[in-house]
Amino acid sequence: MTDKRLEVLLQRFREGNLTEEELDVLLNLLSDEKIKEKYKQSVEVDYLLSIKYVDADPKIAYLDFLSKKSLDGKSKNAFRKGRSAFLGYAAVFLGLIGLGYLMWLNTGEESYSSPLIQIEEKAITLQLESGKIKVIQEDGSSQIIDENGRTVAVQKDGEIAYDENTDIEKLVYNELRVPYGKKFRIGLSDGTVVHMNSGSSLKYPIKFLNGKNRDVFIDGEAFFDVAEDKEHPFTVHAGEVNVRVLGTNFNVSSYKEDASVSTVLVSGHVRLYDSSEGYRPDATLDIMPEEMGVWNKEQKEFTSKQVDTDIHTAWMEGKLIFRDMPFKEIRKKLERHYNVTIVNADSVFDENTFSAAFDIENIEEVLETFSRNFGIKYEIINNEVIIQSKN
Repeated sequence: MTDKRLEVLLQRFREGNLTEEELDVLLNLLSDEKIKEKYKQSVEVDYLLSIKYVDADPKIAYLDFLSKKSLDGKSKNAFRKGRSAFLGYAAVFLGLIGLGYLMWLNTGEESYSSPLIQIEEKAITLQLESGKIKVIQEDGSSQIIDENGRTVAVQKDGEIAYDENTDIEKLVYNELRVPYGKKFRIGLSDGTVVHMNSGSSLKYPIKFLNGKNRDVFIDGEAFFDVAEDKEHPFTVHAGEVNVRVLGTNFNVSSYKEDASVSTVLVSGHVRLYDSSEGYRPDATLDIMPEEMGVWNKEQKEFTSKQVDTDIHTAWMEGKLIFRDMPFKEIRKKLERHYNVTIVNADSVFDENTFSAAFDIENIEEVLETFSRNFGIKYEIINNEVIIQSKN
């Protein structure tokens, strides 16, 4: 009965029909840790704005939302304002109770939002061993043919899968490039699966050869689910850092413009080492599950710490989760995820840290959330977002 009552109250919350008494009941139900945990596991989005940055009583926030909603009227413009208000007040409300339910915001049959930023579409491309560039249609299917006319892989929708039985006796490489705003997946010939994030490229053999180590080269970010093969170690070359494994699950972020290279281990065991020194078992940083190893490019040294791996792998499900992250780093992630350019004229604000999470929101909704909750002001000029200085 409790679960059914909770769902009814959450439905009424989504519709903006909760009474103050029902809000009390909902808060009481969600104060139960078992109910809270069960609900978190049943919902695919964790939309959370930390109470560190939000000072509001949830009842006041919700009642304020109701009053805004009633004032907005029934016109399309008013609906858009009401939806925008819902986003902001729900973020406050849900942030304080520690749950997210904003995935419901875009479930209506008709959307009245009109993007202010015209995002340029760029194609995913595959460079073959001959140097030829092949455009990959995300919703299409095709065969990948090598220079000898052999089918080495098949592309279907969002994945390219390479054939381990291809009659190839030398190392031949392909390179996949994924632009900002897109993601893609590769199934390598050994069964390893690589999820590629926006703005990334991966160079890899079309077939791993017996007796040779498995080496791939990443620029950007990717999640690796490596097929175990004790006879053939798997090494990810990520700029100044190499990640050596036998079989495991981990995330590597190695964008050229970032100040560090990070590796987050989900399961298994990996060894990190300076690529300029080569692999020596006694000169590696070993990290264990739920740890992140970080290479500081300026200081040329490794550090490690415990992390919530879900935060660092949420991008595979289209989510963005920030925890105590400087705004200058958030800007980079937003640029990659949405394929936009964000210029910040407020250097002080760039150093401030924030906690937030987004899922189905477009870039305009993300900016509005930061504007309402954190006080930023911005304008859009020639499809570029300009964060204005507060000074």
